[in-house]
Amino acid sequence: MIRPPSAGKPPRLVLRFALYSALALALAGGGILLFVRHEAQVQAEKELTADATRAAGSLSTELHRTDLEETVKSPARLKVLDDLIQPELMGGVVRVKLWRGDGTVTYASDHTLIGSHVDAEELQEVLAGGTVRETGRLNDEGGQGKNIKVISAYVPLRLAGEQQPRGVLEFYNDYAPIEAQVGATVKPVALALGLALVLLFASLFPILHQVTKALEHRSQRLEQQADELERTLNERRQAVAGLREAESRYRALVEQLPLVTYVSAIDKPGFSAYVSPQIDGLLGYSPDEWLATPNLFWRVVHPDDLERVRNEHRTGYAANQPFSTQYRLIARDGRVVWVEDQVIVISDATGAPVQAQGFLLDITHRKTAEVALSDSEERFRTLVANVPGVIFRCSIDNDWTMEFLSDEIEELVGYPASDFIANEVRTFASVIHPEDAPVLSAEVEAAVADDRPYTIEYRTAHRDGSIRHVVERGQAILGRDGERKLDGAIFDVTQRWTAENERLKLASIVESSDDAIMAATAKGHLSSWNSGAERVFGYTAEEVIGKPISILAPLDNEDEPVLILDRILAGQAIAHHETVRKRKDGTLIDVSFTFSPLRDVSGAVIGASAIAHDITERRRSDAERERLLLELADQNERLRELDRLKDEFVALVSHELRTPLTSIRGYLELVLEEEAGSLTEEQRQFLGVVERNAHRLLALVGDLLFLAQVEAGKLSLDIGAVDLSAIAAESVETARPIAEEKEVTLTLATGPLALIAGDHSRLVQLLDNLISNGVKFTPPGGRVDVRVKSQRGNAVIEVRDTGMGIPSEEQQHLFERFFRTAKATEQAIPGTGLGLAISKAIVEAHGGQIAVASADGTGTTFRISLPIRQTQPATEEPVEELAL
Repeated sequence: MIRPPSAGKPPRLVLRFALYSALALALAGGGILLFVRHEAQVQAEKELTADATRAAGSLSTELHRTDLEETVKSPARLKVLDDLIQPELMGGVVRVKLWRGDGTVTYASDHTLIGSHVDAEELQEVLAGGTVRETGRLNDEGGQGKNIKVISAYVPLRLAGEQQPRGVLEFYNDYAPIEAQVGATVKPVALALGLALVLLFASLFPILHQVTKALEHRSQRLEQQADELERTLNERRQAVAGLREAESRYRALVEQLPLVTYVSAIDKPGFSAYVSPQIDGLLGYSPDEWLATPNLFWRVVHPDDLERVRNEHRTGYAANQPFSTQYRLIARDGRVVWVEDQVIVISDATGAPVQAQGFLLDITHRKTAEVALSDSEERFRTLVANVPGVIFRCSIDNDWTMEFLSDEIEELVGYPASDFIANEVRTFASVIHPEDAPVLSAEVEAAVADDRPYTIEYRTAHRDGSIRHVVERGQAILGRDGERKLDGAIFDVTQRWTAENERLKLASIVESSDDAIMAATAKGHLSSWNSGAERVFGYTAEEVIGKPISILAPLDNEDEPVLILDRILAGQAIAHHETVRKRKDGTLIDVSFTFSPLRDVSGAVIGASAIAHDITERRRSDAERERLLLELADQNERLRELDRLKDEFVALVSHELRTPLTSIRGYLELVLEEEAGSLTEEQRQFLGVVERNAHRLLALVGDLLFLAQVEAGKLSLDIGAVDLSAIAAESVETARPIAEEKEVTLTLATGPLALIAGDHSRLVQLLDNLISNGVKFTPPGGRVDVRVKSQRGNAVIEVRDTGMGIPSEEQQHLFERFFRTAKATEQAIPGTGLGLAISKAIVEAHGGQIAVASADGTGTTFRISLPIRQTQPATEEPVEELAL
């Protein structure tokens, strides 16, 4: 017991007591601070170890063996592990790592330390079943980010169903919150100590009491947190156990369903993460084999369906919507199995598709039934299609509403069967002829009332406006709905009806024909006789029917009809057989017979038909014509003789004229050259006129001789290689003085042209004729264009003028000898009318063609085409126009 100091003692004792008390209080406070800090750290390490142990137990069912044996590199697997670890990164946990037993990090929550390696010695204790805790820096073993102070805990990690640890789970907890808590606890203590030093001993006990209360409160709070954590862990364990139980029940349920359930990743179509055991019964593959064999799904899809199934899955996944498809799979034993694949796309929290869950339902029997039904329907349709008519079933109403109608209806009325089914587009009543509709309705009503089949003929309207005649046969039946229906068939009898009409028309024609038309039996007796036969032979039908066919033969030729009948009965037809027959009055007439065999339905000849035409007058006309033809032939012979004599005369005269003309020209040249003396200007002018006319006369004689050779077929050509472009240039230059004198523009355009085989002098004559004609018939100010080019293997010459033109009615005579147009004669344009005839002869002698195109008053174009006789380009070459 400490007694209170006496009043006489100095206060040093009090001060010493206070000092000692303060020192004791300081030491106690330091001890308390150390104790609080230590307890806080120990509690934090326990909490961290508990969290790590709890996380290890939770992850044991979710981790794969490869997660603890190999570094996790797959983005998909990293994402799965990130999702599993993310809930643990709270309450101060800043990093989580998975360690392999050799000290290699197989996974880290921040991904930066994956694959790093440290000494494995400190992990051996953990792998032996213990736990390790240590304080350090976050990035002491590597990593990125702020290198904060942390408490780490290592706990063993076991996989589900295994007793021995497979790896190590490490939790890093931020040390700052613990320090903050310790600081928050120590500060009141430090403050209390300070006050105790001021208030000395009097305030020491309240401070100690306060510190004790604070520690008790902290301990209570930590105990509450531990209790809460324990409850949370218990609830989590219960939830995990419930989830596993639910999953077990789900698997049991799924594996009892009559279908295959599977789960596959969206990013790997065809790779399954789960498949139910029913896959063995469906295709003969076990679930383990199915999951372990890469791409097995795409291997068993039927090759004909493979590309379609790939596209359907790709499209369904992209749309993020459930879809269904049907396709074939090939079982292990080679069976083809039809399945219906119903797929549901599973999305994550962001809405992105992550996996597909599907059901494969065996529909092979259904598909087999569908094929059988389709085959049955096809056989029915084939049977219906082979029926030569329209098969139908309809209601007995005003519209004849069709339930079934075969496709042959389109041939009958021009509209497809689908138009009439349930009156979709039109009613069947709309194609029945309005006049026949009441009769059809009455007949069907009567047949239904009497419960009997019916047959009726009526008309239908075709889409093209034509009318078809049909026969309908049908009978009422009782339908499945309890209502009476009509089953029947409609047959097109238009041809039969038309044939009957034609037969009647033919009979009418036969009866009204002016020719005699008759028929005879195989025994040679007349069986038919028209009114034309009565007019031709004078017998009525009653007089000759049943009589022998020889009744019409003259007495000296009675066997001819019988011989002809034998040929007809042998199947031979005889046309235009001309002979003589006897009329009733005994007159003999000339007739032309056409005989044909008559056949029955089997094709056998049962008689003969004959058409006889009285040709007596024609025979007289033919005789007269023959007489006139003989006279005409005699006259033609005399004309040909005269023409020959004329040609000989022209040739003789031309030949005889050429010799004196040559002499005249020779002497004219001598006189003009003043060999016989000088000439006055007037004399020279007169002699020039004589010389020009001598030249004209000599050219005329040459033209006459040329035509005489052509007429006699004695025209000969001196064939050689000819440059047609050079000839055209030569002829243009020859005609240029005359063109310039008349003020006519003359041009030439030529293109690349191979040498042709031809007579140079005759081709010069041809071009001279055409160019001089063009200049002659073109008025001043006009133009004449000459074009030479290659076109499709031919050399083409065109001479085009802007002259007076040629009327169309005169163009057909242009190439006749001595022909001149009316305008040329009226305007006294000089010429003999031989130039174009000579031009045509030259062109044809070279194997070419000449043509003219002209209109009155707009000019004329002559076009000559000559074979090059060499391989030339088929396209027309460009030409270069030269102004000459």
